[in-house]
Amino acid sequence: MVSVSHTVVVEPVPYEWLVDALGVVRALVEESRAEGQRFVLPDGQTVPDVRLIRGRHLRPGAVYVVSEEGGEGEGKGAGTGETARITVREWDRRRAVRLELAVAEDDGTVELDAALKSPDRPRLLEVGGRARTEGVPFALSHLKGRARVRLDDWWTAADTERTVSSAPASARLDHRWLRADVRATPRPRRDDDRWDVRVTVSVRGRSFLRPPAAVVLAAAGRGIRRTVARTLDDTAEHWNRAVPRLVAMDAERLREALLTSARHLDGDDDGP
Repeated sequence: MVSVSHTVVVEPVPYEWLVDALGVVRALVEESRAEGQRFVLPDGQTVPDVRLIRGRHLRPGAVYVVSEEGGEGEGKGAGTGETARITVREWDRRRAVRLELAVAEDDGTVELDAALKSPDRPRLLEVGGRARTEGVPFALSHLKGRARVRLDDWWTAADTERTVSSAPASARLDHRWLRADVRATPRPRRDDDRWDVRVTVSVRGRSFLRPPAAVVLAAAGRGIRRTVARTLDDTAEHWNRAVPRLVAMDAERLREALLTSARHLDGDDDGP
């Protein structure tokens, strides 16, 4: 097994801002409507390349397609240029919002299911999924994983320095031969308002391959540690560029930025 622990410094996201931002997103989606297959924003403009192909807007079973081309069919074989399919499994502002996302491209597919518990005062986010890559041997082409963030415990640890029973953010990624576990715990920095986030990544072999995998991982351990640390640092750098601009937005500015992004969903706008 190879284990890596690394701390990154990131800009904070106030919990109340998160609550307000989720409220803006939810209200914007709920105030939108479907006209036939078209997805229409509250201001009357149609979102390009998004269609409701099954069910009623935001009702369980509703299916939305995001396409590169605005075809009328339901699947890739119909010439729609489909790249993503979103299925609503639950939409209840008090209990949970649960969505499924399927992305199909020439080099593979990704399937995700995500659930946010208690959206009005979010306390738990769970995401699971699998990915398949074309053009590589079967043993290398399939991955599956699951991530879980206890949002209430995250902000308890990040803002108050109180100890939580376990890492509030965790993830597991399974490959046919290897398993990676990730744990992340924040804490407030003493000299400014940012967060120190301690991330631990453990990689080990699976099943009967554990003994040979242990040898390979031991030999590659130094390179794995460097790669993990560099990846975490790069991720923190991107986060620190984007987050201050976002949290500076009040609800009205955020709503307008989201509307602008939706109107240019085909890629002409960089979003908020």
